[in-house]
This record gives sequence, C-alpha cells and structure tokens, in this order.
Amino acid sequence: MQNDKIFVLVLTLEQYQNTTLLSQSICGRTMGEWVNQAVAPFKSKVVTVSPEDDIMTMFKQNITPATYTVITYVDMPLLTTEDILDAVDYCFHKNVPALKLPRGWVFNTNLVAESENFPVTEFNAAKTQNYQVAFNNSQIAKIRTIMQERINQQHLKNGVVMTDPAHTYIDATVQLHAGVTLEPNVHLCGKTIIHEGTVILDGCRIEDTTIGQNSQIGPNAHLRPNSSIGNHCRIGNYVEVKRSRIGDNSKVAHMTYVGDTTIGKDCNVGCGVIFCNYNGKTKSNTIVGDGAFIGSNSCLIAPLEVGAKTYIAAGSVITEALPNNALGIARARQAIKEHYVTE
Repeated sequence: MQNDKIFVLVLTLEQYQNTTLLSQSICGRTMGEWVNQAVAPFKSKVVTVSPEDDIMTMFKQNITPATYTVITYVDMPLLTTEDILDAVDYCFHKNVPALKLPRGWVFNTNLVAESENFPVTEFNAAKTQNYQVAFNNSQIAKIRTIMQERINQQHLKNGVVMTDPAHTYIDATVQLHAGVTLEPNVHLCGKTIIHEGTVILDGCRIEDTTIGQNSQIGPNAHLRPNSSIGNHCRIGNYVEVKRSRIGDNSKVAHMTYVGDTTIGKDCNVGCGVIFCNYNGKTKSNTIVGDGAFIGSNSCLIAPLEVGAKTYIAAGSVITEALPNNALGIARARQAIKEHYVTE
C-alpha cells in the first residue's frame, strides 16, 4: 500500500489539555512527538475532541481523497508506522470497509463515506501492547519501561554493550556508535553522541554532549548540555562539566567543576579544581592551553586564559592570565610555629 493513499486522523482528548500528561517525557519525546513519528510517512491531521464526539462525525468532517482513513489517538506513544501499515494492508487484502483496531479505526474512505450501514471487522493486532493508552502517570510509567526496552534492544543489536540493560536509560534522540560500553544506572539524554570505544561507568548522567573515541566517563559524572569531550579522555568520579570543551588525551579525574571552559589537549586537571565562571550577575569563560597542569584544590576565576604547558600549583586561586610555559602560584606561604603547644 502506497503511503499517499493513507490519511491519519489523530485525535487528542480535550480532557488532557489541563494536565501534564501530554508534556511528560517518554524517553526523550512527548506522547505527541512519538505519535507524530509513527504517522510521519502519511498525510495527517490532529483534532481535539471531547468524549461525547462521535467517531463517524469526526470521520465525515475530515474526509480526504486518500483511499484509507486511519483514526488513532495522541495518547498511544507505542504505536509505530508498521502497526498502521499492517492494519491498512489487512483492510485492503480482506476488502473490508471498516476495521476496528484495539483502539482506533481504519476506514475505506469511499465505501464508508457513501454508506450508512457497513460491516465492521475486528482486527487482531500482532502487537497489542502498542495500542496501550497513556491515560495517567502509572500507565505512562509502564509505557516508558516498554519504550526504553525497545530503544535499548536496538542499540544492543547495533553493537553497544550494556552490562545491565534493565537499568540503562537512553533517550530516543541519543546516538551511540558500535563498541560503546554502558554500565548500570547511566542516563543518556537529549542529543548526546558517543563514539566507539568509550566506556560510561555506573551512575553517570550525560545531556546534549558529544564524546569522542576511547574515552572513559565516571563513575557518577555529570556532563551537562553543550559540552564536548575529545578522544582518549578521562572524566572521573563526581566531575561536573557544563558548556565546556575538553581536548584529546586530557584528564579531569576527581571531584571537579568545569563550567564555560575550553581545555586543550594533553591537560591534567587535579582533584577539587573549580573553574569559577559566575560572579553573581554574569558568566565568563576560561581557556586552558594544550599540555597545562592544574594542581589540586585550585580555583580559576573567569574570565581567564592559561597558556600552553603552564603549571598551576595546588591550592592556588588564579585571577590573572598566565603565559605559556609558566608556573602560577597564588597561595599564602606556610608558617611554622614551633613549640606552639605547651604542657
């Protein structure tokens, strides 16, 4: 059946308009976005209806030249293009004017439009779970579980390794290359892209971030939107990266905040470093050159530039630009008071 011979009328109930059901995310998309994906190959129209509205009235008010009219609902996010085509093909091959779906209808447009009485055939769908309705939060949670399993199984077929698929959470918009490894309790969100050979350790949340080849992230790292991690990088435990770029072969290994920062290649950022990007009113950028070494427990106050192959001593608070090949120290000199404690 050619797609241009099918018209899909998508009904949304007016009772949903004052709820959060239509806006809830189901693996990165709303219910409406999932249904739009299913009907994308066909001409379609969305109509808001009340529970009292009659299906035949809706059909006759929206007749098109298409051979078949499919009526479905916006609250069925599991529905797929294949489900629609299977139902229409059945209607075509069995030459029936009206097909009652588990939820919805398929009409032979001309036959039903010209007749007041016509036989109705029940359709035994092969995948009845795809017709489940997301009518409350409990049902949405069940549908989300099914959708997540569907997404994860596709990534597994494509060569992604998951050590615990039941506890791996991936949005539909995420791109994973073959050879990526995901440990349990990983959340991959938005338009995240992860290239081959990279390992995401347990407990990480990654949003709208691109990660290169053969890097290691986590455990318990948080990569926030508009970040980019290069090839062969190490982002360790309790590291947060926000709107920053980290170059190839660089390491940010422990308990560090990297915000509004560009870090070059072959850099090392020590434990407890803070890139201070916010002064209470505006956010500013920090640039770190290739091969720099940032000592532990340092604070870099933006706006700031740190030159290539520059060292920053542990515990420093850096407020001024550092040239290439320099050493920056900004901390109080240690004082020793001998015999301070007396009996």
